[in-house]
Amino acid sequence: MLLGCLLWAGAAAACTFIDFRLGAVVLAVVPAVLAVFRAMPPPRNEVWTNRSKAVDITTCVLFAVLLIGLAFIVPQSR
Repeated sequence: MLLGCLLWAGAAAACTFIDFRLGAVVLAVVPAVLAVFRAMPPPRNEVWTNRSKAVDITTCVLFAVLLIGLAFIVPQSR
């Protein structure tokens, strides 16, 4: 799972050369997918054992929404 996240972050960095907002949206997919994985029934969601399922899903979705919001608030430098 960590390797997938790192590869996706690399893809987001590559998309940033095309457009800053596109890179942010691609990067925001990572926590959204993690929230989907956490919402799945066992055995997929057994990676997380110490925290509440609702807290994990809420945190991941909130981070994705904030990242996309920040990308569209920051003005273009061109």
